[in-house]
Amino acid sequence: MSQTPSPFSRLWRVLVLLMIFGAAAGFTITADTWWHLRAGQWIWQHHRLPGADPFSYTLQGAVWHYPGWPAELLMYALVRVGGLGALNIAVALTITSTWWVVWRTMRPQHEEISNGSVIVLAALASGVYWGARPYLVTFFLSAVFLWLLAREKQRPGHAVWWLPVLMVVWVNSHGAFVMGLVWWGVYWLAAGLRWLWSRSVLQQPPPPQTLRAWKKLTLLGVALLVAALLNPYGAEMLAYPFKTVKIHSLYHIAEWRSPDFHQPALLPFLALLLATLLSLGASSTPLTAEEAFLLAGSVFLALGAVRNVALAAVVLAPIVARHTAAWLEALRAARPRPQQRAPAVHPRLNLALVALVAFFALGRAGVMATPQVNRIEVARAFPVAAVQTLESRHPQGRLFNDYNWGGYLLWAAPDYPVFIDGRTDLYGDTLIRQWARIMAAEPGWEALLDQWHVRVVLIRRDAPLAQRLPARGWRLLYQDARSVLYAR
Repeated sequence: MSQTPSPFSRLWRVLVLLMIFGAAAGFTITADTWWHLRAGQWIWQHHRLPGADPFSYTLQGAVWHYPGWPAELLMYALVRVGGLGALNIAVALTITSTWWVVWRTMRPQHEEISNGSVIVLAALASGVYWGARPYLVTFFLSAVFLWLLAREKQRPGHAVWWLPVLMVVWVNSHGAFVMGLVWWGVYWLAAGLRWLWSRSVLQQPPPPQTLRAWKKLTLLGVALLVAALLNPYGAEMLAYPFKTVKIHSLYHIAEWRSPDFHQPALLPFLALLLATLLSLGASSTPLTAEEAFLLAGSVFLALGAVRNVALAAVVLAPIVARHTAAWLEALRAARPRPQQRAPAVHPRLNLALVALVAFFALGRAGVMATPQVNRIEVARAFPVAAVQTLESRHPQGRLFNDYNWGGYLLWAAPDYPVFIDGRTDLYGDTLIRQWARIMAAEPGWEALLDQWHVRVVLIRRDAPLAQRLPARGWRLLYQDARSVLYAR
């Protein structure tokens, strides 16, 4: 039976969520943020979805059906109203809301101290993928799906029927909507296996509620599948996630590679994996079927690609929390102590503590909302001065660009269609490989530039191509510590 959280536990929850908000309220603009903003701007200006690529010259007019238009419109609206700072704050609020939902999923709920500690670790692990992009829809809705499915298992009700409604939002906002079907599938499969176990192995009639649960989840799955078809492109979107992961060149991109635990940003995820092992080993409570499937599947996905680490953190946190709580309960039972009073509540002191943490969290968010700070951060991360030179001198001809700067060029220099940007689902293996050959100055790079009629190059200064261009008669228009701009 769950207990009402003490005032101290509620204080702990407020402090943890404030700390997460403060940590998330940073500079959230990534290389992909820019092309999403540009797409949102295009939709706003033309009052329709693109349908065909309007931004590159390499695939100009090629079919481009991307499931992200509501998120892109929202991102553009935020920037239009409040600049990049508004986007930073929206990201922080989304991340904080996600962990609030995960906290509600945890059982037992009265173990607020240990639950909050797990939340902090899991949130730090997910920080490797905090960025202003539609992926956050998948991050947040995965937490909501897992919460409502867990709630349905514990206390069947009507709340689970909100999932098809949320699926309509998800399928229109991000290509990883298929994860909603995966989370449903875990609970559907576990319910079916429980029914089969009772009937086939135990040779006894399954409890009526087991079959009812499986039938209800089956109907829910049909509703989710129908909801996934409610998008501008219909059944085509069902194949979108699988089409994307078949692009072999993706695995040359950092977020699609396996985690490198020598990188400091990934150490919290390593700690979360170790905490998972320790909590399962120390707990005498067995894994449920749902936990086993979720744990195995999420860890498999996360070890295959960094981009899945944040989702694994959302999945693992409730599992670690439940088994940590079971271990703590066993410790208390093994070492009974006199009844202890809950930590004393001093309203003024607690209010002062909340105010102090809120001051730093909201203060950081306020700083990251200012245009001046965002201009500085953008200049640190992207070739701002080089693009300004490109726009002012305006050399004639097609532009070859760095992959990670393609999105920024779409936003900051829309007069220049790009060679490539972060839309890997559009460009595919052939074009990504051509880009890589040119950047590495491999044999045939000049023929490829000629084939595409390239006359302007904006790339990283340390790229092999940058060392070869001067000897081939390209003239330098601009350079700094990060970038070089050439023309011929």
